Amino acid sequence: MRKVKPVQNALFLSITAGYVAGWALTILLIPRYALPQSQSNAELASITQQDESVAVPDLSAIIPKAAKLSADLATLKNNVTDSLDIAEYEKEIAGIEVSLKEPAAQLEEIKDAKNDRLNNLVELRAVIERNNKTFKEISRPLSKAIDQFGTLRKNWLEEKQRWSQWQSALLKDGDLVPLRSTFSRAIDTIDKALEVVVAKLNSMLAVQERASNVEAKIIVFSTELDALISGARSGIKVKISPPMFSSQYVSQYSNELWYALQKGLIEIAWPDSHFLDQQGLIIFVHVFCCLVVIIAIYQNRQMLYDSKRWHFLAARPLSAGLFFSTLAILWFYEQLLFQDMFGLAIATAAGVSFSRIIGALNQAPWRMKFVYGLTIVLLVTQLLQVIKLPMPLFRLYTALTALVGIVISWRWAGESVGEKDARFYCWLLRAGALFLAFITVAEISGKNMLAEYLFISLIRSTAIVIGYMLFIYMIRGFLELVFRRSSLHRAAFFHKNADLIIRRLVLFVNVALFGLLLFPTILSIWGVFDSLPAAIKGFLETGVNVGSQRINVGLVVVSASILYGSYLVSWIVQKVLIDEVLAKRLVEKGVRLSIARLVNYVLISVGFILALAALGIEVTKLTIILSALGVGIGFGLQSIVNNFVSGLILLFERPVREGDYIELDGEWAEIIKIGLRATAVQTFDQADVIIPNADLVSNKVVNWTLRNRLVRLIIPVGVAYGSDVSLVIETLMASTKKNSNIAKTPSPQVLFLNFGESSLDFELRVWVQDADQRMEAKSELNQEIDRKFREAKIEIAFPQRDLHLRSVDQSVSLKPVGTIS
Repeated sequence: MRKVKPVQNALFLSITAGYVAGWALTILLIPRYALPQSQSNAELASITQQDESVAVPDLSAIIPKAAKLSADLATLKNNVTDSLDIAEYEKEIAGIEVSLKEPAAQLEEIKDAKNDRLNNLVELRAVIERNNKTFKEISRPLSKAIDQFGTLRKNWLEEKQRWSQWQSALLKDGDLVPLRSTFSRAIDTIDKALEVVVAKLNSMLAVQERASNVEAKIIVFSTELDALISGARSGIKVKISPPMFSSQYVSQYSNELWYALQKGLIEIAWPDSHFLDQQGLIIFVHVFCCLVVIIAIYQNRQMLYDSKRWHFLAARPLSAGLFFSTLAILWFYEQLLFQDMFGLAIATAAGVSFSRIIGALNQAPWRMKFVYGLTIVLLVTQLLQVIKLPMPLFRLYTALTALVGIVISWRWAGESVGEKDARFYCWLLRAGALFLAFITVAEISGKNMLAEYLFISLIRSTAIVIGYMLFIYMIRGFLELVFRRSSLHRAAFFHKNADLIIRRLVLFVNVALFGLLLFPTILSIWGVFDSLPAAIKGFLETGVNVGSQRINVGLVVVSASILYGSYLVSWIVQKVLIDEVLAKRLVEKGVRLSIARLVNYVLISVGFILALAALGIEVTKLTIILSALGVGIGFGLQSIVNNFVSGLILLFERPVREGDYIELDGEWAEIIKIGLRATAVQTFDQADVIIPNADLVSNKVVNWTLRNRLVRLIIPVGVAYGSDVSLVIETLMASTKKNSNIAKTPSPQVLFLNFGESSLDFELRVWVQDADQRMEAKSELNQEIDRKFREAKIEIAFPQRDLHLRSVDQSVSLKPVGTIS
């Protein structure tokens, strides 16, 4: 038999060992569920036994651990005592359950009602939502406490299991007799702890079960309200009543109609003790705020009288206090729906005080009548809703009110034209008249739900818009007080730019309040949203998807606010730097403008980046986009980029600055503005010339005021032959002495340059301190030279010629004029 060589044997053994090791590693790495079922069960059993085995502590630690259990039990009892008060929680749940009874009764009344169902249902759902919010706030601590005690129960059960295992492991031989009592006490302590935890947990679970029943009622209530609101909204468009000029409508005026009217008057809800218990504190705060506002107005009455826009507050302090306190506290009243007369009283107080405030503004007569008429219609409409006026009578009221509104609105439109008001008011009044005409037609034709919806929404929206206009008017007055009567007025910047600052701040506040408050309020009034918070949230969340990013109105508002804010801050910083900081340090104008312009670019750039970040656009993606755009810019926008970079060079290097005088095609011009793309210059003829920045950087530019404002002025003077040269030089020098525009250093200089054809030629060379006075100084010097020469009897030469006639025609008479032949 052939023998295997040692090398071959070693190779064979290596391959075999690697093969076996590979299989072993594969078996170890295969998941348990990939093994045969019998093998998996065996391994799982062994693993379970290993996991279940608990490390047994040392014998010396058993008794201290048992003592620690007693301490833990005492701590547990204290925690249970200090934990959630079940009785108080049950009382709160019972209060919510009781508060749901009134909305349930109100819902039944709304179902039976035939008018104004939608508004009542929306208000009722707002009440249910408040109760639901209160319920969730109450339930949150209970859920947290249940979870906490559930965890305690689990921990104590695990503790009991560990002690049982330790007892089995340490006492299995029965030789450690003293430890038996220790284990017995420990397990007894654990059982007591479990009894405390379980008892508390059972009581909380029982209360939670009751709370769940209340929550179920709220959910059922909300679901029913949603269905009724949806049906009421659809009924606005489709529900039709008998036309007003039909026998069916006339037949509704029966004894049952008057019985329904009497029933509505009897069932008016008046404030009761329950209402006072709930709203007493808010009423007290309301009265207190009213008194504070009135006292504040009286204390500052003279200042308010002197104010251009707040003088009406001094004229109507009581009305102002009542109106503004009501406006501030109104949002804190709850369940106003069930106290109709109290709500009517609040509305009457606010409406009357608002009308008196508007009356103090000395507006046009038709505007005053408009506000008074609108207030009366609002209050009467709410009164008719409070007494639950039957549908036929409410339809008649709506139609008659709309007809009167058409006539009066058209008349007021004519008065506004006669008083030369803005055409906007005329067209708005006529549009309102047309809208009221549509309401009248809808009501007469039988579409009463649509007519009622349009009528109530119109008058409420109009009132809100007028209140918003008054609010903006007062904000402008407040800003005028701040910037013109406070200590800010002493600062030179605010003193000079108060009007511009006020206009820009009012614009910002106006746009912000319109988008965040007025427009959502109008949407909620017209039923697009059920409440003002829902309207604000829905309006701000309206948007579109751009790829994976959603851009909504809220993000756009924030982004626009950041941009406008950066622009406003940049403008203020520029003004402060130019007029205050740098001017006090005697920095020249061109340097000030360059620094301010650079600060402007930085702040605007930062604001632009923050605005993009507010929209959700990542800066890293922006850099990628800019890199891609850079390629296109390099091909298609080279000249623009060149001018942009040149503009930056002009701002940093400052070879020319704003206010400098340069020579342009042989003509002087002043640099007005250095922009990002081009520079604007203005000639002395007031002609504006736009020069690309690249031309100023790459071409030759004569800047007369780069280093300083000194400009040399040369005035040529010619005197007649025979004049005293020394006297001429002395006279020219004397003409510069009294001119304040002439610099002392370098000193003026007179040069005798030439013997001209008809004059002795001199030059007066002076330095003008500021290039702005160059032409003025030249004119003054010319006048002074002429005056001095007249006094010194120095003749200013003018061209003279001697004519010699060599030959004359015989026919030409050369006799002197006046010679007698």
